[in-house]
Amino acid sequence: MNIWQMEKPTGNPLTDAYLSGDPKVRCRYDYMGADKADMVRRAAQVETQFDDAKRAKLVAALRSYATEVTGLQPGADALLRKLADPHAVVVVTGQQAGLFTGPLYTLYKAISAVAFARHYETVLQRPVVPVFWAATEDHDFDEVASAFFVSASGSLERAQLRERPIGRAPIGVHAVGDEELNRLMTQLATHLPNGMYKQEVLDTVYGAYHETDNMGDAFNRLVCAWLGDLPILTLNPVRHDLRSLVRDAFTPVIHDPKRFRDAALAGARAVRELGYEPQVEVQPVHSLLYLVDDGRRLALNFNEDHADSFFLRDSDTTITKSELLDRLEHNPEEFSSGVLFRPVVQDHLLPVLAYVGGPAEIAYHGMAKEVFAASGRTVPPLLLRERVTVIPRNVHNALTHLGVSLEDALGKDLLPELLVRSLSPTPGEVVEQMTDDVRRTLADANAYFTSIDPELGGALSKTLKTIEQALARLQLRTSKSLMRQQDDVVQAARTLAVWLRPKATDQERVLTPLSVIAKYGLRWLSELGAGAPGSGRHMTFITFGDYAEP
Repeated sequence: MNIWQMEKPTGNPLTDAYLSGDPKVRCRYDYMGADKADMVRRAAQVETQFDDAKRAKLVAALRSYATEVTGLQPGADALLRKLADPHAVVVVTGQQAGLFTGPLYTLYKAISAVAFARHYETVLQRPVVPVFWAATEDHDFDEVASAFFVSASGSLERAQLRERPIGRAPIGVHAVGDEELNRLMTQLATHLPNGMYKQEVLDTVYGAYHETDNMGDAFNRLVCAWLGDLPILTLNPVRHDLRSLVRDAFTPVIHDPKRFRDAALAGARAVRELGYEPQVEVQPVHSLLYLVDDGRRLALNFNEDHADSFFLRDSDTTITKSELLDRLEHNPEEFSSGVLFRPVVQDHLLPVLAYVGGPAEIAYHGMAKEVFAASGRTVPPLLLRERVTVIPRNVHNALTHLGVSLEDALGKDLLPELLVRSLSPTPGEVVEQMTDDVRRTLADANAYFTSIDPELGGALSKTLKTIEQALARLQLRTSKSLMRQQDDVVQAARTLAVWLRPKATDQERVLTPLSVIAKYGLRWLSELGAGAPGSGRHMTFITFGDYAEP
């Protein structure tokens, strides 16, 4: 196995500007970069905001969760003891509770948090604990209901939940029933590639969902299991004992929702004025909060004309300010935050030194400065998670067989070019020339036919369209013939596409860890986490077999 890096921007303009230290975007963040001075200043600020009594309750709640759900392993116990130190801070990351942990970048976020925590503990000479925040309160079921993996036949296989929660129920509370779980396990057993770790993967996945009663806790069990000897504390933020610790985050919004809405609008406007597109759309009367009512998570909107009146979007329910405050006091787990307010809630619950996110998350934090300020807080230092591409042995073999570069394979679908690389001119060029010739011939003949009858111009246009369609079909048939003649090229190109560009995007955004762990186990994840944290300016590659850095 070989781990190496290649410089590569994230593709998100605002995030790339932040990571490069561009002074133009300095006004949108309270901390630029992640140097020692930033972290010292941030740690001192956190200490003034996080009292000992709250810390003790937090540690107790996380210990209870680890004991009950993820198993209080020695590594987790050591982290909890460290967090109890009054000088301890955390590096936090998070992700929606997707099926089988969702895309690979979920684990890369967790590993990055571990690596950054270890790094800044040395730099600051104070305890720094990695924490994973499972976004269990989100209600977009379709975003988390599918898990993609590379099957034994080399195709992209999709495992999907069929039993949907009622209405807009939070994802984290949805239970995967026994029948559904057995169906999914049969699919994995049948289609996952054979490897020495396959049965271990199946047992781990089955145990995570069979021994818990909701997707959020199953997700956290898998994260902990797959990080192996890289311990991280996981939390389910909608548990009563944790939600009760952040009432003071929600209370000001209920008292003055317009102020927080205006703060969000101001952030979006400021980002746009700098020439960047806001990552999040701000709704005109949304309080930035959601309320779980009768099992459904609904946006909590306010009435512009009546300061004490709120209503639930897509519902006939209206609620007064006093009723909301009473519910917050007795049932805080019914309250959740939108994407712009969630980092503020995180900051209230945890002594956050820094947040580890993906490119879009760093960008939307650039919208949140005014929202943080309205809560009496500052945007924490932001660290880009590891961006990783895994190159299995069969991908290396396909690259070698086809004689193509990794950069080209990552950037585009190579099959159309590979099929015709020995042909000059290519079928596409020939068909294009034929099409141009026909268009020119018919254009030259247009005056002749329309002089006989003007309506023949329409007939001529139909004739051209018919010929163009016939030529397109000819090109398609030619491609199919070439594919039959070059089956080895087709198979190798498909291997590259499935592994490196599944669904025409980055591997880490589509594939779950299933295929890789079933074949290679967990050591590659441990080695990734054992290294120094990245700068955010590079893509990391993990290669198996003989393939090495070009």
